[in-house]
Amino acid sequence: MSLSATTNAVAWQPWGADAFAAAQQHDRPILLSINAVWCYWCHEMDDTTYSDPDVVRFLNERFIPVRVDTDHRPDVNARYNVGGWPTTSFLTPHGGYIAGATYLPADQFLAMLDEVSRAYTERKPELYEQGNDIRRQRREHAARVAAGQEPDAALVDTITRRVAGTYDPIHGGFGTAPKFPAAPMLRLLLHRYRVTREPFFRVMLEKSLDAMVGGALHDQIDGGFFRFTMSADWTQPQHEKMAEDSIALANVLMDAGILLQRPDYSRCAGETIDYILSVLFDSEALAIRGSQGAHSDYFAEPAPVRAAIPSPPVDPCSYAHLSAQASSMLFAAAWKLGRPELTDIAVKMLDAQVESATSGRLSLVYSASGVASPQDGDLLVDWASFLLAALDGHDAAPVSGERYRQAAEYAAGILYERFLDGQRGGFFDIEDTPDRPGYLQVREKPLAENVAATLGMMRLSHITFEERYLHTAHHTLSAYVEANRDYGELAADYAIAVDRYLNPVVEVTVEGRPGTPDANAMLAAAMELDSPNLLIKLATVENGAAPAQAHVCLDTVCYPPVSDPSALADAVAGGGMVTESPFQNVLDLLG
Repeated sequence: MSLSATTNAVAWQPWGADAFAAAQQHDRPILLSINAVWCYWCHEMDDTTYSDPDVVRFLNERFIPVRVDTDHRPDVNARYNVGGWPTTSFLTPHGGYIAGATYLPADQFLAMLDEVSRAYTERKPELYEQGNDIRRQRREHAARVAAGQEPDAALVDTITRRVAGTYDPIHGGFGTAPKFPAAPMLRLLLHRYRVTREPFFRVMLEKSLDAMVGGALHDQIDGGFFRFTMSADWTQPQHEKMAEDSIALANVLMDAGILLQRPDYSRCAGETIDYILSVLFDSEALAIRGSQGAHSDYFAEPAPVRAAIPSPPVDPCSYAHLSAQASSMLFAAAWKLGRPELTDIAVKMLDAQVESATSGRLSLVYSASGVASPQDGDLLVDWASFLLAALDGHDAAPVSGERYRQAAEYAAGILYERFLDGQRGGFFDIEDTPDRPGYLQVREKPLAENVAATLGMMRLSHITFEERYLHTAHHTLSAYVEANRDYGELAADYAIAVDRYLNPVVEVTVEGRPGTPDANAMLAAAMELDSPNLLIKLATVENGAAPAQAHVCLDTVCYPPVSDPSALADAVAGGGMVTESPFQNVLDLLG
């Protein structure tokens, strides 16, 4: 990189050892810009602030500018984001945090550049001490995730109350403005309603889904869901669409459509999947791209006008964890939406990931050309998502079942080898690679990824009868008995994982032809079972004339097949599976 002040553009460097070495050599602070291809204000700041000649000159003379894509480096974003995108963080040459902001116009940005530059010159020891204090705090916070207390049913109750406490009884959803889809909370409501049949769970769930499906969060023309709305009443949408949100909501809507007997939810789930496959699916890479960018002029137009306008650009890159999550979604949708052709796409996507994974590496970011984004080792989120996808493939695709089981065990081996904290419990988000700069020296244990890994370990234990997987699940759940409080209502998925761990597995294998009335009825009966640890496997049979049937196994005891959907619950209850809920009706508390 040229450090000349005569350059007419910001001399961006990628995150890495070279940038930190340059900062230390020239004794300059680092300007870390975290942006995203889908972020409107990131592009706005590039077009205005970072194009201003005075800003360019000051940056190239006094700082080492580093640019990071948040989707390419979620590990960096998790440690330096200051509350949104674009993030503008100022760091010492060794990665200690100095100051930060989000979007800034050129005049305010110049003032901040000058202030940080003078502070670095005049108060360098103080700034280094501040950065080191934050590093120590991050280490101490990460160390709090440690196994000790036993997870129990009270945890499920406590977290459910926490979620209910954030419910918006006027507009649906959770919290106030801005209003996000909050898929983990929706999943917990769905889980608790299925298990308890308490009506207030259904009320909260339906009011929230009705607002999302029928409101401005949902793109009624092209399909898919926007990232959030600026208003609590689900108006003023922020128009970027994230693949992760659409995948999560499609899954919730599929299950809610069946369990609540709401065909409009099922229809919306199908439309969302169609959006994902038509816009975000890379048919060459057999993978899912991350997002579609915001373009308010386009999305504000009615359908006839919109058809004549080029649609907003799509992220050119695909992502391992999203592709794995999409595979799982498609395996489920083949049955739950009666669309067996989706299994073929799911298998192709999963096979592509199996081929990549067996090389020992899962690149977070890649494209059809095979070009991977530079990263410092693999990430927990990718291997945990792949583990779950391989297990879903094992359950849904009998022809490749054994291959997918082996892939799942291989993924578990990687999780043990590279990410597990065997002593304190839980999984680290990044590998222990050498010379990690800045706060990446602190390996952290994010709850969402740990829940995904735990669910995978529990399912793998059920398939293989290996106790070590169940022991790992227990150790991980124990590590968050106290630490889950830091996540507030976002610990909803943790509550589901604890509830499943505390209860014996009820395995129901539904055999039939997806989409036929008898198969639909049997699947609906299976999804209505009130076991907290319900595992439904869907097996397509070639003989379309044979009626659908279900095989029930309680732990290691299996019962004769059931061909009458109304008899399925009795077959499970006959095994002693009875669940009661002591949960108080929170709608009474809300008045």
